Parts: sequence; structure tokens; C-alpha cells
Amino acid sequence: MKNTLWRQFISPLKALVRQSAHRFELTPEAAVPSPCHASEICLETLNNWLQTRRVLSVENGFWQGQSLMLAIDAKRDLIWIDEIFPAQNTLNEGQPLQVSLRQGFERCYFTSTVIAIVDKPQGRMIALQLPSEIHRAPRRTHRRFTLPGPRFTAKVRAPGLHAESCQVINISAGGMRISLNGNLLKHYRPGVSLPFCRFVLGPDIFITCRATIKAAMLDKTAGRKTQVSLAFADIPLTQRQQIDAYLHRLEALRGERQVAVSA
Repeated sequence: MKNTLWRQFISPLKALVRQSAHRFELTPEAAVPSPCHASEICLETLNNWLQTRRVLSVENGFWQGQSLMLAIDAKRDLIWIDEIFPAQNTLNEGQPLQVSLRQGFERCYFTSTVIAIVDKPQGRMIALQLPSEIHRAPRRTHRRFTLPGPRFTAKVRAPGLHAESCQVINISAGGMRISLNGNLLKHYRPGVSLPFCRFVLGPDIFITCRATIKAAMLDKTAGRKTQVSLAFADIPLTQRQQIDAYLHRLEALRGERQVAVSA
């Protein structure tokens, strides 16, 4: 039964990939498969993402979205991904893209180029150049701090809801972890973009921005609370530097080193 359902799912995809090959108008010389330039470890990682249906982050410096890997065509040095969500109408052939995935404490990523965009009744498929290698880096680029003193609060708003106050558990120049009253997992889901996030650090640092939810969980240890990890979406570099400098200055004034808190 499972094999039958899988064949029903994958058959249209295979046909779509075969049909899309005509778009390249291959000459007899080009039709000869070139050797695969991807390393064995790279192909193994990509195949794992394909088989486990991992949601990939796709960005080009001006926007960020999500997609799924649909197929790997090692003979033509191509990988096929699904339509990017939210839809990117400015996406064109030849554009560079960075594709990444968070795995444990690492961020795996590669940079590629859009080779072809195929629009079919079944949906859009995007062909990317198969990368030669996948880079790995620590997930965090900014240390997170737990602020001393009275409870630190912020205001956030999920799509379709009013702005509400929340407690800040920890914060960095790149994001923060917050706690909201009640079970709000229906509205605060990973990948959701928050149109409003506001907090104040010190007398001269007022931050209002958008944010993207990276993780969310229900905490039942102290009543029903929803803990949400946010990444700031549109804070200018100067303000990020302001936040980082303030946090490090606060740490120095306390005369002790805070242990970075992992959200």
C-alpha cells in the first residue's frame, strides 16, 4: 500500500523533470553527461535532505523564503527545488541563491545559481547548479545574554492578532527568546513572520522591527506558557552593533562573565 502511494506521488514529479529537460535545448555534445563535480559527502548530505523532506531556507540578500528539495540530477549537475514560499516574483535565471538548513548546533549551507525556472500546471520547479561542497558553521553568530535585574519585557504581534507583552528570556544582536502567556502555538509557528516586534534597551536604544520565528514550544513548568525563539528580520547593522555593544557593556559592569544561553 505504501509503495503504491509513493509511486503515485513520485511519478508526476519524475515526468515533470523529464519534460523540463527540453527547456535546456541540449546539443549532441552537451547531451553527454558531464562528470559530477559534487563531492561524495555533499551528495550524501543532499540525498539525506531529499529523503527526509527537510524544509530549506532560501535567500539572496534581499528576501528569504522556504522550499523543499524535489530531485537531484547528478548527470547534469542540477538540483531541483519546489516553489519558494512566500512566492518571489523577482526570481530570475542567473540569480545567486544561498540555501541553508539548521542541523543541531550547526548551520549547513551552500551558494548556487538559478539555472532554470519551469512553470507547469502541477506547480513551479527551480533548477539550481549542484554545489561542489556544503559548508558548515555554528548556528549562532551572536552570543545570547540573560539580562540581570527586573524582568525585561517586549511587545510582539503575530499575523491576525493584537500586539501583546511578553517576557524576554535571553537576547542577542540577532534575536531573542521570549515567553508568552497561554498556549499560542497555533499562531506562533516556526517560519511565521511577525510584522511587529518592539523593545527598549537602555535610555537610547529603541528597537521596532519585524521578526521571524525560528522555534516554538509549550512550557508547562510554570503554568501554560509559549516559548518562542525569534530572529530579527530588518534591524540595520548599526542598531545590531548598538545592541551588541550595550549587552557587552552591561556584562562588563556586572564584573562577571555571563554564560551564553542557548535558545
